[in-house]
Amino acid sequence: MQPLIRPNTLTALRLPLAPLAVVCMTWGTTEGLVAAAVLALLLEITDLADGAIARRYGLVSPFGSLFDPFSDAFSRFTLFLGLYAIGVADLWMIVAIFYRDSSISFFRSVAAVRQVVLSARPSGKIKAIVQGVATQIVFIVLVVQALQPSWTWLNDIPWWTMALMTVVTVASFFDYFFANLPLLRAAWDNVPDPP
Repeated sequence: MQPLIRPNTLTALRLPLAPLAVVCMTWGTTEGLVAAAVLALLLEITDLADGAIARRYGLVSPFGSLFDPFSDAFSRFTLFLGLYAIGVADLWMIVAIFYRDSSISFFRSVAAVRQVVLSARPSGKIKAIVQGVATQIVFIVLVVQALQPSWTWLNDIPWWTMALMTVVTVASFFDYFFANLPLLRAAWDNVPDPP
């Protein structure tokens, strides 16, 4: 029995939805923010659904194992760029998140070249959960602010949410870096991997 929609198709859907969400949020209207919030929620739902479907129907594949984290990073980073564009996030946050994701991709490439599997770490899963939840909080607050502009006590929540999320993301980088330092040193010196 096959699912109604294949997991890789769900994963691929996130790629156009994220830029569309950015377009909506840059309209500068309440309707645009609501549309962006709905699309951001859809991104998270498809992220949860693709893995669940793959496991339930035995459709886990090497391609899907690479495509899913790529799609996650692509769609979330696209949303973060949109939030930067509308003044919710600072440049240092975007740069830190980009450096973390680029570095982990590099670590995975080094491991693959050396025929080592770079397994996911708890900090990476925590980072993913925090990013997913934080993104939803930011969009909910932005929509409420647009509908209730007099609620000025909400003004700082999106920025602080993004800041906290960035700190967790950077902490995840350091966890991956120090955990994989022996592998990186061995690759740097072009010697066999340590036992």
